[in-house]
Amino acid sequence: MESGNKIHRDTWVKLFLVVCCCLLLSPSSSYALFGGKIESFSADQVMISPDGKVMGTSKLYITPDVYRMDGLPTGGMGGMTQNLTILGFKKQNKQYIYNHDKKLFFESQMDEDGMLEKMKSYENVDSEKVLGKEKVSGYKCVKKEVTTTMTMMGTKITSTEIVWQSDKFEFPLRIQMEDGQTMEFRNIDKGKPAKKLFRRPVGYKKANSIMAVMGMDFAAMARQDRTSDEEQETGSQSNIENMNVKEMMAKIQQAKQTNINKGAAEGLWKIIPKRPGDKVGPEIKSPNVYTVTMGSNASLQQVFTFYQQRLKAKGWQDGGMYIQDGMGTCSMMKGQQMLTISWADNPGMEGNYKLFYNLKLSGPDI
Repeated sequence: MESGNKIHRDTWVKLFLVVCCCLLLSPSSSYALFGGKIESFSADQVMISPDGKVMGTSKLYITPDVYRMDGLPTGGMGGMTQNLTILGFKKQNKQYIYNHDKKLFFESQMDEDGMLEKMKSYENVDSEKVLGKEKVSGYKCVKKEVTTTMTMMGTKITSTEIVWQSDKFEFPLRIQMEDGQTMEFRNIDKGKPAKKLFRRPVGYKKANSIMAVMGMDFAAMARQDRTSDEEQETGSQSNIENMNVKEMMAKIQQAKQTNINKGAAEGLWKIIPKRPGDKVGPEIKSPNVYTVTMGSNASLQQVFTFYQQRLKAKGWQDGGMYIQDGMGTCSMMKGQQMLTISWADNPGMEGNYKLFYNLKLSGPDI
């Protein structure tokens, strides 16, 4: 059971790092917008898949002193946008993250811990090639291919992106990343956002970690073993804080190799069966790992039994099963491959289903 819990947790810790890396590597992130040519505005920040589909949208409100972001798009995770609000106050040097579903908030200094500033610094552009001129959201832009070097924790990272730059804004209005995903500002309103948008919500409980407030506190596992859960979560946070440069670079490289678009886990069904009638939701394919969320009208016991029976017939070994109060995990093993099936909370997919569950298959050469 401990092995199953660890695998389940590692999946979400890695996802958390991918989300953080997306914020770090985007030069248009809200904390970098101060000092632009247009001082106050609001806009939609839209994430678009390589095939042109909108994967998620967040709303930005910017003034010279404060900023607000509503929603945190997590790319191809089934179009999931977390119900979060980020408020930043430049004069107070404070940033707050609010989770509206869990009624939690996390407070930090804007220049603290490096996740937003200390770890991130841009150097001179290595190369720049003008590709033409296009309009984005009604603004004339110069389209360029730009190769830039970023220094993170003393290590240089080089990336090439396509950017659409308007002379009205200091930051690009559209950025196409190396993996084909695009960030674009739409519905730009140059009017000054209402002051009430920057009021801190009341009635929220203070969280002791950014992981908890982002909904990655593993509530389901906590119900099974609260003491063990707290110890493991603390260890995960400590690992992130103490991660050295080499480990961080490896995580960033893994993020670049991660596919979170629709169909990313198509190869999973060539290895294990898909339970008839269940719907595929968010999918992730990272090196040697498939992860997918499913919706079902069956019970968790029925889901576990299906995979146990079907996979045992193909030579898989039973790694154990645990169910309590409708939640739990089950694992199956074959050689160096391991399949973990676990109950899912707030999976980020739509549908009138009685149950949501995660499938994770890991092993070499997957």
